[in-house]
Amino acid sequence: MKTTAPSQVRKQEAGSTLFFTQQLCTIVFLVAVASPSVRAAEIYAFGQQLSIPQNTASGSILARYYATPTQVCGLLECFITAVRNYPNGGNNAVAGPTITTNVSGISARLLINGQAYVTGEFSQPIKLSQPVEVQLLADGRQNLGGSLAGANTVAPNYYTLTMSNRTASQIYLGGTITPIAGTCSVPNQTVILPKGSLNKLSNVGSTIGMKNFQIQINNCPKGYNRVGYTLDPVGGTIANSPGVLPLAGGSTASGIKIRVENAQGVPATMGTSIKVDGYNKTADGSFAIPMQASYIRTDAVAKPGTVNGAMTVYLDYQ
Repeated sequence: MKTTAPSQVRKQEAGSTLFFTQQLCTIVFLVAVASPSVRAAEIYAFGQQLSIPQNTASGSILARYYATPTQVCGLLECFITAVRNYPNGGNNAVAGPTITTNVSGISARLLINGQAYVTGEFSQPIKLSQPVEVQLLADGRQNLGGSLAGANTVAPNYYTLTMSNRTASQIYLGGTITPIAGTCSVPNQTVILPKGSLNKLSNVGSTIGMKNFQIQINNCPKGYNRVGYTLDPVGGTIANSPGVLPLAGGSTASGIKIRVENAQGVPATMGTSIKVDGYNKTADGSFAIPMQASYIRTDAVAKPGTVNGAMTVYLDYQ
């Protein structure tokens, strides 16, 4: 398992990419909007103390906040007809969709069904099919920390969403940003599974060749409220196959893949931030997350050969 550890904070900071390779039978596993008349809702995003790496690549997502359709409009179904973006929570809307906040180095972006929109009316109402997301982004300026609260003393919201029933929802940003010098690191590594025999993988779902390994998270500085990690399979997740990695380049086997599990043998959770147990904001430290990997038969028809898989470890901070 081989990894590359790009510096990205997604919140997140890219860590290593774990590559697995193996060979069955000689298996080697390596590894301008109309004014609404009524307010539908007021949403206060974040609203807490956020510790964020001081030096982060511009465009990196630093934090995310979600509001359900019910929170946005007070109804089970929301239809949005317009959006307005107010930089710094000020008086004047701008196109956006990325706008500055009151904290130097931090910008914000609102996503509706996963897409950011400039200020204006929509040609057709947009039905919310997923929670609205507010992202905080590094924007290349020096992160000096401070309060996110809007600058307009009368209406300090950063976003206004107009609904099809002419009501509106305001989204405010709250909380305090504390810049932290330094981040954790995740070294690259390769995991090699033992050789295995195809005839021992007799049924779909059967496994062999279990190998223990650890995800190392090193040199975490003190000061963060939380450090998390997210596992991301290179090539994307496979539906209905928890913990299973897609075949990576150089694989010659078929019908066989690699499954990653936690120390208890439960398939690894992919795409979700998991708290690094043991991290304490009052002290720096390094941590080892015990994992295991094995071959798994995924298809009725299988062919022996080399099996490669990889995953990337992303770090996030609060």
